[in-house]
Amino acid sequence: MPEIPIVVIALIVVAVALIAFAASRYKVAKPNEALIIAGSRKHAGGVRVVVGGGAIVYPLINVAKRISLEVQSITVALSGAVTTQGVPVSVEGIVNVKIADDEDSIRQAAQRFLDSQAKVPEIVRNVMEGSLRTIIGQLTVSELIRDREVFAARVQEVANGDLQGTGLAIDVFTIQSISDTEQYIENLGRKAAAEVRRDAEIAEADADREARERQELAQQAVLEAEKVTRLKEQSIQEEVSSAEARAEQAKPLADARARREVVLQETEVAQLVALRRDKELDAEIRRTADAERYEAEQQAEAARYRVKADAEAARDRRILEAEAERANLEAVAAGRAFEERELGNARAAATLAVGDAEAQAMTKKAEAYKQYEAAATLELLVSRLPDVARAVAEPIGNVKDITIIDTEGANKLTRMTANTVREVDAVIESFTGASLSDLVGRYLRDGKASKGGPAEPSSRGPSTDSEPEPERASTKAVAPTALAEEDGGDDIDLNSDESA
Repeated sequence: MPEIPIVVIALIVVAVALIAFAASRYKVAKPNEALIIAGSRKHAGGVRVVVGGGAIVYPLINVAKRISLEVQSITVALSGAVTTQGVPVSVEGIVNVKIADDEDSIRQAAQRFLDSQAKVPEIVRNVMEGSLRTIIGQLTVSELIRDREVFAARVQEVANGDLQGTGLAIDVFTIQSISDTEQYIENLGRKAAAEVRRDAEIAEADADREARERQELAQQAVLEAEKVTRLKEQSIQEEVSSAEARAEQAKPLADARARREVVLQETEVAQLVALRRDKELDAEIRRTADAERYEAEQQAEAARYRVKADAEAARDRRILEAEAERANLEAVAAGRAFEERELGNARAAATLAVGDAEAQAMTKKAEAYKQYEAAATLELLVSRLPDVARAVAEPIGNVKDITIIDTEGANKLTRMTANTVREVDAVIESFTGASLSDLVGRYLRDGKASKGGPAEPSSRGPSTDSEPEPERASTKAVAPTALAEEDGGDDIDLNSDESA
């Protein structure tokens, strides 16, 4: 048990040591420098460039060093550079140089200046002096002085081309001074100053000459103006004198003209007066005509309005009458409809009452027929025979003359009547199920049997207390003609007496 804590502590110590070792091997590049790690197989040339980050440097495998990316200001002073004019000049300037930002340029600078970064200013100074001599040999002194920016840009362009393989780049090149030992530049200044002075004097002389010329022109203009004024005055004076002479000579003519003008004016006045009078008369007549026309128009308008009002009143009256007539017709139609409806209801009720009465009569007839026996039925039929015969003979009775063309003569008419009676018998048979001849024969047979036949002896034997044999029931009916009185729907009165 005591050995477990010792093992844990040992493990913790080992872990802390490993973390500390890993932390010590993790290198971070500062913002103004680049971390160069050699021994990397994954990068070009075996050199890894880390800018603004960090990386682990493995012992015995990698080697890490730092290279500065800061800008360096280097003073460049060149003397004895000859221009195209053969004038030796001295140039002083300042160049700002740094390692380029891309990895290839940093890798190239590390290959050349990693352990000798202090040599960079000397190398850049030599490159700049060579570029200055090259560009100065292509320009004149005047061009060097006048176009310093173009001169500096051309020098910087040439120097960047020379430094391209070193990883260095020139940010800014500024020329501070250009001088020479033979005072060529100073003499150029004097010449320029003399030219400026000369130009100033010439300009001043030109200005004085122009001022004098303008003054002379002004005086000449004044004289011309005075001349024109005098000529105008003379011309005016001549015109005045001529006008006065003409006035004296033309006075009579002027009087005549004046009188003529007066006459003309009076004539025009008279014409105007006449024209005004004409216009007044015309206006008066037109006013009267307009008044009459207006009155006629008003009367016509009033008449038209009255006609229109009468027509509208007549139309309204006709409309009211039509509406009243329509209302009356609607009321009459409604009354007639109500009357017809009530009359129809009354007729329907009467028809229903008649039907009920007929039904009751038929019911009573059926009950009466049920109470009749064969004799009564036969008596009823026999009583109806005269009516039947009358109905059969009625068409013949209405005939005035009958001409029979037959070999039998008058017997033909008798035979036709007999046939008609037989047809009536057939009709009665079709309604009652038995013909009249059958009913009469049955009635006669039944009567003979009841009158001539011996009485059957009683099977019980003689008895002193035997009751007398009941007589055959007979039915006496009222006159059958009462059954035929069906006109007016009266009920049939049946009276029957039964005797034992």
